[in-house]
Amino acid sequence: MRTVAEVMKSPVVTADPRDTLADVRALSQRRKIRHVPVVDDGKLVGIVTDRTLREASTHPAVYNLLLDLLASLDRGTVEQIMVRGEEVITVPPDISVKGAARLMRERKVGCLPVVQEGRLVGIVTTSDLLAVLSDQDE
Repeated sequence: MRTVAEVMKSPVVTADPRDTLADVRALSQRRKIRHVPVVDDGKLVGIVTDRTLREASTHPAVYNLLLDLLASLDRGTVEQIMVRGEEVITVPPDISVKGAARLMRERKVGCLPVVQEGRLVGIVTTSDLLAVLSDQDE
């Protein structure tokens, strides 16, 4: 049985809660990633996805900034829009790939931060699971 630890990405590209949305957007584009876990003092505190970045312009915290300045992504912070703490669906590194895939499908998420003893140790995405599936046929 393959586990998430075998397919997860590590080290993980992360953001700080005080990073600007523009910084995270640039990081996502530069690194070609769609999911950015938010870490504070080594602990996972949230996650920002390409979807949350796209939706940022209608988020109340950012919408008010838009009224003041169209370039609100330079003023808004990750902390204002991230999915927070217990709302972030995580898995341990020893969960099976099948179990991770089932959880992602059931919860309709595109990634699972991998956490061990409260620390972020990796991330597994739908792309990682598709790669495992496609490798099984070869």
